[in-house]
Amino acid sequence: MIMTAAAAPAVLGVGVALLFTQDLVVVGAVGASLALVSAALSLTPPVTAARIRHLRRRCPKED
Repeated sequence: MIMTAAAAPAVLGVGVALLFTQDLVVVGAVGASLALVSAALSLTPPVTAARIRHLRRRCPKED
């Protein structure tokens, strides 16, 4: 859930920009700027911790 929410601004931003304008340059600019926001959110400690927990559950370490 946390990892999905971190990616949401880029995906939703492009859709919302398309609703308001049909200009692809504006849509691209909005999408690119919100992709940067998504990248910044995905590097925050809570999202990183959630990603590590997910990987540990998915691939348990064998001793």
